[in-house]
Amino acid sequence: MEHNKKYKLLGFSRSNVITANVMVLATGKHMSISLQELENSTITDDFNRNELKAIYRRLYGDTNTTTSYDLGDRHERSWYAYLIINLALSVIYILCTVSGIKPITIPFFNFIAPPAIFFYPLTFILVDILNEFFGLRMARRAIFTSFIANIVFVSGLWISSLFPGLDEWELNKSYGAFVESIIAVLFASSAAYLVSENVNSWLLCKIKELTNSRYLFIRVITSTVVASAIDSVIFCTLAFYNVLSMDTIKIMIMSQFIIKLIYAVVGVGPIYATRELFRRYINAEVRKTERNAYES
Repeated sequence: MEHNKKYKLLGFSRSNVITANVMVLATGKHMSISLQELENSTITDDFNRNELKAIYRRLYGDTNTTTSYDLGDRHERSWYAYLIINLALSVIYILCTVSGIKPITIPFFNFIAPPAIFFYPLTFILVDILNEFFGLRMARRAIFTSFIANIVFVSGLWISSLFPGLDEWELNKSYGAFVESIIAVLFASSAAYLVSENVNSWLLCKIKELTNSRYLFIRVITSTVVASAIDSVIFCTLAFYNVLSMDTIKIMIMSQFIIKLIYAVVGVGPIYATRELFRRYINAEVRKTERNAYES
């Protein structure tokens, strides 16, 4: 059984809303905090498993509770944040599809990888943020939205390559070859993207459930590492099979995995920063809206 170090949950009270009675262990002071405010604070990080279960049972059992998983309950700032992250996910995925056709070498480390490897790990960070603040269902919607956007983009390129070009335009053949290369890589990138991102989302939520929303760095690093390994194997094998030697493909897989592993560790910082930003910027609007509705 985990022991509380700073705070202890004493019980609950109800007038207009359900409030939690919390004691500060160092001073013995008692606090009365609304469940929504308590859930958005860092106080719950110190609670044990039973206390967290009691809080969430009452919080989500209240019909008046605003949840972050229901589309109709989102506030304007939440939608702006979701839109920006969704747009960034689509742009990065399209950029990776285009830049994924060119293998490059990194001499100092003896790595072989496409330039896309330096952009693609950002999608794992964005999906982790979506899972953390919008839930698995909304994260999956963003994944499939960016997937469709990429398909539409490549389809548009392919259609444009079918139109006859001017004979005097010297890039006719180069443009056609460029588009054909993207189409060839599209299947590999699509399969890798859908499988790895959905594994990342599911694993992140499962670990979050098992740890009662604690230890953010553990679930972020674990889910990203597993998804990165799956993505590297699927993409490199499908994209470059019968194009490059198996030895080169193995080097590419290891190169991509190592780079993604670095991103997984470095990406924990931005996710923690984003969590604090959500608490101060977005959840502040939620509390203000609820307060105004109550006062009116």
